[in-house]
Amino acid sequence: MRAHVLITDKDTFPVVRDNGFWGVGTKNIPQNYDEVIQESLKYPNKKPYLRMIADILNTRVGDIAFLYERGVGFHGVYKVKSEPFFDTRTIGCVDGKWPLRIEIECLSYFPTPVPEDLLFSSKDYESKCWGWFYRKVQGPRGMNTVNPETAEVLVELLVELNGNAVDKPDTMKTYPVKKSERRKIELRLSKLSRNGRVVLEDVLRAWLVSHIDDKSCESVREVFGPAEDIEWFANNVPYYITRKHMDILVYHKNASYTGYPFRYKFTVMELKRGEATDKDVSQLINYSKWVAGRLAGGRIESVQPTLIAFDFRKSAKIKAANSDFSNRGVRLFAYKIAGDDIKFEEIKP
Repeated sequence: MRAHVLITDKDTFPVVRDNGFWGVGTKNIPQNYDEVIQESLKYPNKKPYLRMIADILNTRVGDIAFLYERGVGFHGVYKVKSEPFFDTRTIGCVDGKWPLRIEIECLSYFPTPVPEDLLFSSKDYESKCWGWFYRKVQGPRGMNTVNPETAEVLVELLVELNGNAVDKPDTMKTYPVKKSERRKIELRLSKLSRNGRVVLEDVLRAWLVSHIDDKSCESVREVFGPAEDIEWFANNVPYYITRKHMDILVYHKNASYTGYPFRYKFTVMELKRGEATDKDVSQLINYSKWVAGRLAGGRIESVQPTLIAFDFRKSAKIKAANSDFSNRGVRLFAYKIAGDDIKFEEIKP
């Protein structure tokens, strides 16, 4: 189950609920998508637009969503109904400050929301909701992709508090703007790269999460394996209570050979727009050890450390080759921009 928590407040919650959409942005964000990209490149440390784009590109049509109303709790259950798009149209109190949008649809309406404290009311819940806990510690984001176990806890608590879903309010309707009047959110790599290299690491991360399950993208399949085995993925995943993040985390699941689905691999990915060093390999291994102990039940062999960079120092290759993390080893991939695509070459340590 792929699920997302979409942040709202007392003013915006009824607007997005009743108009079938959710959005993200900031004050003074440009009202033109191309200008948003240009400002992101010009002021990468001050304008977090590409990070927001990476987050919303995590979504897929059919994903589950919960609306989190600040100070109140989690409302649900919704699903993502459209691909991400750019639209500055004012709807209620939601105006051009939220131009990065998706359509949503209410699947089951539960009138009583789940208070945030209930996610940590037992050791079992606390263990399953690690991603939300670390995200709260590290600071807010407009959208949070939550792990399948957190989604199951939220559904369970909604049913526990409400008993059953009820009829949707008559105020709920579909998003009022036609598809032809929107701008699709996409990344033109030919304009976001120089000499085969992305101009910002956020571009690489956003492109990867938007193509990670694309069956037709052969180069991505070489890195992530079969698209049908990808159970869950997220970018910028919080790592413990520090302010560090795993660039991309992937859960792989398969049922072909056992008759029942089981999670057989975790891919932990570190990204570097330029040259990777031995320190980057060490950091990746530290992340992978945490995933093995915290998420994989100590099964080190189920964790695959993967580092993507434009180039690798000799020290990085030596560090990867000498790693005794597991028999899987550390996979290294060199990327290169080719038009609006990315090609990957596996580098053997």
